[in-house]
Amino acid sequence: MARMSIDTLADARLLVVTGKGGTGKTTVAAALAMAAADRGRRVLVVEVEGRQGLAGLFGRRSLSYQETRVASRVHGLAVDPEESLREYLGRFGAAPLARLLTWARLTRFITAAAPGLGDVLLVGKVWEAATRVRDGRPAYDLVVLDAPPTGRVVPFLRAPETVAELARVGPIRHQADRVKGLLDDPARTRVVLTCLPEELPVTETLESLALLRAAGLPLGPVVVNQVVADRLGGRARRLAALTRDAAPLAAAAERAGAKLDGAALAVLLGEARDRQRRVATQRRLIGELQAGAAGLPVVELPLLSDGAAGPEAVRLLAGMLRAAEPGSARERARAGA
Repeated sequence: MARMSIDTLADARLLVVTGKGGTGKTTVAAALAMAAADRGRRVLVVEVEGRQGLAGLFGRRSLSYQETRVASRVHGLAVDPEESLREYLGRFGAAPLARLLTWARLTRFITAAAPGLGDVLLVGKVWEAATRVRDGRPAYDLVVLDAPPTGRVVPFLRAPETVAELARVGPIRHQADRVKGLLDDPARTRVVLTCLPEELPVTETLESLALLRAAGLPLGPVVVNQVVADRLGGRARRLAALTRDAAPLAAAAERAGAKLDGAALAVLLGEARDRQRRVATQRRLIGELQAGAAGLPVVELPLLSDGAAGPEAVRLLAGMLRAAEPGSARERARAGA
């Protein structure tokens, strides 16, 4: 497993997690939040797509617009553009207008009718949470955003810039400039891409990296999800010989108390060969990803036999993310090896 950049969990204020659908970006976002919390940081994990994907990963039925504790030192939030519009109007002294729009059920119409307005409101709420100060210190040390998929993430993150170009002066322009300043700052923000070790996802991830770089967004690690463990290692070379003569395998099984006939041995060897072919393919693709990532850390998370559908899986993956950091016990051991 490659190292994460030192500032990913230790120093960043905002992690934007994106990836193609099905790559596990929501799970990675939850695991990053938990890993940072385990380091003692106060974390807010945010979703903006209305899917309630984060809730189940923390053992909850749903998240709301109210920040809610979901784990030790972790709060969760589901941002909604209509709620954000009402909050925004109230912040700038237009609370009566917000109440009127709510009464007339016009907030959804307004956020849908103005191109990009919904994204601006969502990103603005994330910015507010990431920069909020309480009792003289940041309310949260880190905000982890489960962002839209890579096909939409650049317009989503660049929505404040679009607004700034349209609004030359005034509070809207000032707000847009401050949001853009956070998103563009590599000392505070990192975009984390998730990927699967498969042909199409790797190609799409490299294309997304190029688009994010062209947009000037600060990049963090690439997380390769669902990597099959290489259990045989150097012993995989013996598979070919065992296929020709399975007697040594049958004898070893018998010594362990299991008697295998020819059909059972053929099934076991077939599964082992299939697994090793998959491992070899994944290692090749991860190598291609590392080469194309141009120096970005590439962090691997394993394929979990029971899936990644709840708090236990999130805690397990969080521990692996912590172990991938420089300074961790595992990394110290690797460095001394």
